[in-house]
Amino acid sequence: MKATLFHNPSAGDEDHSTESLVQLLRRAGLPSQPHSTRGNALEDGLQEESGMVIVAGGDGTVGKIAARLPRRDRPLAILPLGTANNLARAMGRWPSPEAFADQWRQADERRLAVAFAEGPWGCRRFVEAAGFGAFAEAVQEADRQGLEGVEAGRAAFRAILRRAEPVTLRLEADGQPREVETLLVEVMNIPLFGPNLPIAPEADPEDGLLDLVTLAPERREAMLRWLERPDEGKAPTDVQRAGRIVIDWPGGPCRLDDECVSREAPMRVVLGIEEERLRVLVPPAAERNTPDMEPDTGQAKGPAKGPDGERRA
Repeated sequence: MKATLFHNPSAGDEDHSTESLVQLLRRAGLPSQPHSTRGNALEDGLQEESGMVIVAGGDGTVGKIAARLPRRDRPLAILPLGTANNLARAMGRWPSPEAFADQWRQADERRLAVAFAEGPWGCRRFVEAAGFGAFAEAVQEADRQGLEGVEAGRAAFRAILRRAEPVTLRLEADGQPREVETLLVEVMNIPLFGPNLPIAPEADPEDGLLDLVTLAPERREAMLRWLERPDEGKAPTDVQRAGRIVIDWPGGPCRLDDECVSREAPMRVVLGIEEERLRVLVPPAAERNTPDMEPDTGQAKGPAKGPDGERRA
C-alpha cells in the first residue's frame, strides 16, 4: 500500500529524520511520499490519492492534517513524536514508529469525529478542543515564551488562572440556554488538551458529541491545586455533553486546537460535529490503553517549543 507521509522534524526529541521514517516505512511495505507540514508542500500532500495518510509529529501537526484532509475514507495513522500527543493518547497510541511499522497490518480502526466552529472567521474544523478565556490565553503565553514540555506548559496555565477575571456569558447546549459565570470555556472533542490535562475525562472522540467545560470562580483554588497533580483526581469543573453548542463570547482570548483566533469584539460561535468520521489506525486492542492519561516524563529538546512539544514556526 502506498502512503502519504507528513512529518514535522522539529517535534519532540527529533530522533527520527524524514529519511529514516521513509526507509522504515518502505521496509514495512508502505512506500511513502514525504511532505512538509507547511506551505505549498502541505497543500500538495493533502491532495494526493495514495491509500494511507501517515502523520509524524506532535498535536499541532496532527490536528492541522486531520482537520484538513479532503477525503476521510483513507486510513490515517498517527506517529506521536511530540511531548503531549493528546490525540494519539485519546485514540490509542503507537509506542514508536517502529511498532507501527511492525504491526500496521494488524491494526484496529477507530472513527474520529471532526468538530467545527462557526464564527467571525467563517467555519473552521478542529479535532482536540476549542478554548475561550484563561486556558486559551495560557496556550498563547506558552507559545510566546517558547516553553518546553508538559510541566512548563502546566506552570503557564497556573500563572494565567491565578489572575484570570471571571466572565458572564450565555451558553446553549442542544437548544437549552443558560447564563454562566466562569473563568474559562473549553469545548472538548477528546479527554485531553494542552499539556496533557484531562479536563473532560469521559469525552469520547467517536460518539459524535462535544463536552462543554466551565470553571466557576469559586473553584479557582481547587483548580490550581488540581493543576499541580492532574493525575490524582478529576478536575473541579462543570461538564455538559451536547451535539450542538452556542457560545456568546464577550471577547478575549480564544483558540481552535493550538491556533489562536482571538478577537476583542463580542461574537457568537456555533460548534458541532461533522457527520463523516476519520478512519484512524490504532494498535490492536490487546496492546493499547485508551485513553492514556499518563504524561511523558521527558522534556522536549531544542528551543522555542510549545507545551505539545512542537517547535513553533
